[in-house]
Amino acid sequence: MTRFFFLTMFFLLAVCACGDEPVSSKESAPPEKPVSQEKFHQVTVKIVEANPPRGDIEYVGVLEAYLKVRISNEIGGMIEKLYFEKGDQVKKGDLLAEIGSSSMRLQVREATAARNAAKSNLNKLEKGSRPQEIQIATASVQEAEAALSEAQKNFKRIDRLHEIRAVSNSAYDSAERQMSTANARMATAKQRLDLAKKGPRVEDVAAARAQLGQAEAALALMEDRLKKSILRAPISGTTAYRDVEAGEVIPAGTPITSVIGLDRLKIKISLNERDLDILSTKKDFQFTVDAIPHETFSARVFFLSPTAESGTRFFPMELAVENPDSRMADGMTARIKFPILGQKKSIKIPASWLAEQNGRVGLFVIQNQKALFKPVRLGSYYDNRVEILSGLGNRERVVTNPAGIRDGDPVNVTAR
Repeated sequence: MTRFFFLTMFFLLAVCACGDEPVSSKESAPPEKPVSQEKFHQVTVKIVEANPPRGDIEYVGVLEAYLKVRISNEIGGMIEKLYFEKGDQVKKGDLLAEIGSSSMRLQVREATAARNAAKSNLNKLEKGSRPQEIQIATASVQEAEAALSEAQKNFKRIDRLHEIRAVSNSAYDSAERQMSTANARMATAKQRLDLAKKGPRVEDVAAARAQLGQAEAALALMEDRLKKSILRAPISGTTAYRDVEAGEVIPAGTPITSVIGLDRLKIKISLNERDLDILSTKKDFQFTVDAIPHETFSARVFFLSPTAESGTRFFPMELAVENPDSRMADGMTARIKFPILGQKKSIKIPASWLAEQNGRVGLFVIQNQKALFKPVRLGSYYDNRVEILSGLGNRERVVTNPAGIRDGDPVNVTAR
């Protein structure tokens, strides 16, 4: 029995020894699971829906004076006098400056004298000869007639003597010449009397009238230049600046100031063609001014350009400010809110949701735990949101934090 006990123990020890025999690590280690190399992005998403438009569309414009006139001299010259300072309140017609006026006044005097001389000459020709001139011409004719009669009597006497050879041939020739001369003087005197009675020729009168017209035109030109050398305020308002001083010589067209009429103001904006239908039912709108916070004012549309600006397809528009505030100034920023009148449903999202891939603008949507990029076509931007015209379906899940995501990246949605 003792032998049987030792044999049994030996067998058990041998079996245990066989079970503890070392094995290689390849045979003993279990297979490892593959480690994923994909990086998940933590994103937040929101389901978008198409809704009818609501809220307002804000346009930014500029306040401008309804009347704003730049003052400059058409001729140029030396600034002789200045009658204003920058910031002065002026009325229409107030004297502002004189530029080269002294020389203009001298030229006006010269042109006036030339006009008067031409006018006097025309008056003389139109009135014709004076009675005294006609009397003198008549006396000249009578004197010529008497001289001719005496020459004729002397020639007859010499002729009779020449026939009987009582006088020489030279005496006969002299008497004949005297008679011819007296006859010519008689004809000349009669012509002078006729001209004195008829007056000047029509051509002379026409030439004198033309000379008078030319002199009057030259005088009008000088008076116009004198008027333009004296600058007056064309409107009532405020002088904006003064960049010249008396004694300076300035070329033609140099501005010396601008007169700003702040009693009437307007707002200039450019209206998107998609918003033109707003004006079909409404002309009065509210606006705010950045320089006057927390206050609202009223303006009315008075001009809409019939032509859009090239490239932008926006239409220039102007609104007259009703009862402008004294704190408003030319050049201030004005913000006008137009109500949204359309009824067509559309998707509108914050602009921060937009992303760009390969030069295209779009959004990331969630499908099968991945971010897929969808190019979209954008519409109007208003009420701090942008309209999606196409490319995005209703009730799609859109990623609201697209920074760093690429098309097809796996994502973990942390919020909805």
